[in-house]
Amino acid sequence: MSDQRRRPGDSDSELGMDRRISRRDFFDGASATAVGGIAAAVLAGCAPGDRDWAASPAHPASAPAGTDYPPSMEGLRGNTQQALSIPHSIRDGRLGSVVNTTRVNDLDEHYDLVVVGSGISGLSAAHFYKKKHPEAKILILDNHDEFGGHARRNEFTPEGRDQVLIGYGGTQAIDTPSAYSKTAMGLLKDLGIEVDRFKDFFDQKFYDKWKLAEEGDTVFLRAEEFRTDHLAVRTKGMPVDEWLSGAPLEPESVEQITALYADSGDDPMPGLSAQEKQERLSRMTYTDYLRDVLGCNDEVLAFMETITSDEWAVPASSWGAIDAWGEGLPGFAGIGLDDSEASEYNCYSLRRFWKFDDPYIHHFPDGNASIARLLVHSLIPGSVPGSDELDMESVVLAEFDYSKLDEEGQDVRLRLQSPCTGLAHDGPPSSAERVFVTYHHDDALHRVTAGHVVMAAWHVMGKYLMQELPGSQRQAMTDASKQPLVYANVVVRNWQPWVELGMRHIRFTGGDWAVAQLDYPVSMGGYEHPKDPSEPMVIQMISAPSPGEMSLRQGAVHARHELLRRPFESFERSIRQTLNRALGDGGFDAARDIEAITVNRWGHGYAREYTRRWDSFWPNGPTPAETARKRIGRITIANSDAAPNAYTDTAIDQAHRAVEEFDEL
Repeated sequence: MSDQRRRPGDSDSELGMDRRISRRDFFDGASATAVGGIAAAVLAGCAPGDRDWAASPAHPASAPAGTDYPPSMEGLRGNTQQALSIPHSIRDGRLGSVVNTTRVNDLDEHYDLVVVGSGISGLSAAHFYKKKHPEAKILILDNHDEFGGHARRNEFTPEGRDQVLIGYGGTQAIDTPSAYSKTAMGLLKDLGIEVDRFKDFFDQKFYDKWKLAEEGDTVFLRAEEFRTDHLAVRTKGMPVDEWLSGAPLEPESVEQITALYADSGDDPMPGLSAQEKQERLSRMTYTDYLRDVLGCNDEVLAFMETITSDEWAVPASSWGAIDAWGEGLPGFAGIGLDDSEASEYNCYSLRRFWKFDDPYIHHFPDGNASIARLLVHSLIPGSVPGSDELDMESVVLAEFDYSKLDEEGQDVRLRLQSPCTGLAHDGPPSSAERVFVTYHHDDALHRVTAGHVVMAAWHVMGKYLMQELPGSQRQAMTDASKQPLVYANVVVRNWQPWVELGMRHIRFTGGDWAVAQLDYPVSMGGYEHPKDPSEPMVIQMISAPSPGEMSLRQGAVHARHELLRRPFESFERSIRQTLNRALGDGGFDAARDIEAITVNRWGHGYAREYTRRWDSFWPNGPTPAETARKRIGRITIANSDAAPNAYTDTAIDQAHRAVEEFDEL
């Protein structure tokens, strides 16, 4: 590939920033013409006399216009200004200066169960409770304008395609279903999901048909880390030194990278027992191992820094070396550790997936948003008018009516744009018969009562919502700082440049984006994935903004502050520049080829893993999650934070545990 920088130009006109696309006229999910002056000013940076909304607002952000069908909403989605303004006010102790907390509208509504949070865990909790108590009345609250949590659906209507184009804005897949518990798999079966059928829905010959390189075999070396831009595409069977031929790397660096990828090598820790090697690896990061044990130079470290970012949402200089070994990353061929079993020091995910090798094909066109949609329909059948039953195929193109989610008289009601502001027992938690649940909706505070509550929202909010918690439990919830992520869906008018360059997935060595990739080739339920390079396609770009050389929690906090202040325009410009540079040799032109952009910003992203490098209590415990998830009176705790483990089956299992704990009352 050419060594010339792939920048047709950085001006707005050369990037296409001046061209109208369906996703640019909206910011933070709200029309620029519909958002008031204060909110618009906040998006630009700070409003006169106001605080940055990422810290906490002076006024609650109003609901955007046109929210009748959230999957088609445009611009900046995910953790939007509207979703976070009240939670941030609570966090900063400023709720009373944002809304009138002395006046609460008592709705005189009592529910058998109130669920706080409509992610996979919250919806699953409602499902399990309803199975045990078929006549139960249930209310589900969520601060977002969409259900599903990180299981988010994005829809597009590009030119040149007769059918809607579907993308996923968060949770990608039913990852490693062989490892699912009976409980988690049972819920999928209750919803009509048969995981074996994905073998037919996922076109497993798609990449070979178009001769596209394997995932991980395309790296874009940026000029910011190296001397010039360079796209390195490794075809099947290509030696590493040939792969990196022409790359802006010193010969010594190419030799070192070649040695990292070799199938064999000398023992880098001679004289140490297997246990001593594991202990040493557990105390260092992957970057420490590459530099201090293998002797890799700075160029090699820069080349490898983002290799962990896509999978774990943190760079190599923060990710543990023992987990890099467990994942099979380069550099461990000669270390001689028995890989028939996981190390006791490996993170929870690696340990539980160790003996399973499922193909990564269990993917709905909208990721796991289809699981959330099936859960909602099972709880609220009227949510899809005219469809009494949905299964794994019919849900893909089902048209949900969001106005049906919260109708009077339903057994289950789902109330969106309603952040919970407080949970308190009516008396001592040990003997109270009900819980007061307060939430914000339509610029006012409202209160209902519940016989039981499942707190399935982020644990970092739990300590603010439940003032009755003991200090140790409140502190444990503080530990559950989620890893920030951004999932951007970019609709391009065709994907010919990817075929021209022979790739399907790009890893970037730095910058805003960890990877860019073609959407997964899944056709099901009447939905057809693009089959020809001349057709429009969704390109997914993933950002893991946590900086290196910090603990996972410290990095998450640092990145979140920056991420939540960033306007859509900044993301768009970065997307256009990045794709122009990486795909330029394939004929890509962002100004001409991009039709739509939706950015799903998850400042509060995926539950972080425990890793021995930063968490001294791991693996022997007790862990903060074990303390944080303890039942208090009639309130139980769910969410993947309660594990913590950022997988759908974990969210389901934690929901089941939370519901079962009510039997202890």
